[in-house]
Amino acid sequence: MDPQLFIDAKTYLKNDQDQLIDDVENVLKYLQENHINDYSFIVAPAAKAYEGYLKDFFFDLHIIDENSYHSDRFRVGKTLNPSLRYKRYSIFKKLADLHDNGEQLAEKLWSAWKQGRNEIFHYFPGNVKKLSKIEAEDRITLILKAIIESGNFIKEYKQNYLI
Repeated sequence: MDPQLFIDAKTYLKNDQDQLIDDVENVLKYLQENHINDYSFIVAPAAKAYEGYLKDFFFDLHIIDENSYHSDRFRVGKTLNPSLRYKRYSIFKKLADLHDNGEQLAEKLWSAWKQGRNEIFHYFPGNVKKLSKIEAEDRITLILKAIIESGNFIKEYKQNYLI
C-alpha cells in the first residue's frame, strides 16, 4: 500500500481521526509478517475515521446543520445513498447541486462508503464478505483517496466561494 496516501489523507483529518488511520498503518505493518483468515477488521478504523471526516466535510460545506452534526441519529450512509427515498434529506443530491463536479464527488464518496464500510460490516447470509489482505488494502485506499479528493474539493470550494 502506498504510504503517501496515509500522509496525504491525514492532512484533512482531525486528531482522533488521524489516530484511527495510525492504527490501520500499525496493523498493516504487523500483518506483513503474520497471516489471518479475514482482514476485514483492518478496514474498521479507516471506516470510522471516514465517517467522522464526512460529518466534518458536510458541516464545513453547510450541507448539514449543527444539530445533525452532533446528533447520534444522523446517518451518513443513509443520507449519502443516491437511492434515498426522501430527496430533501439527500446529502448526495445536495453535493450534486453544489458544484459542476458535485455529482462525481458524491459518487466517489458513496462508493467508498459502500465498499469501505457497508459491504464489510453488515452480515449477509451466505456471503460473509471475508477480505484478503489485498482486498482490505484496496478498501482502505478507496477511503483514503475519497478523503483526499474531497479535502482538495473543499479547499478549492472555500477559496472560490468564500465560505
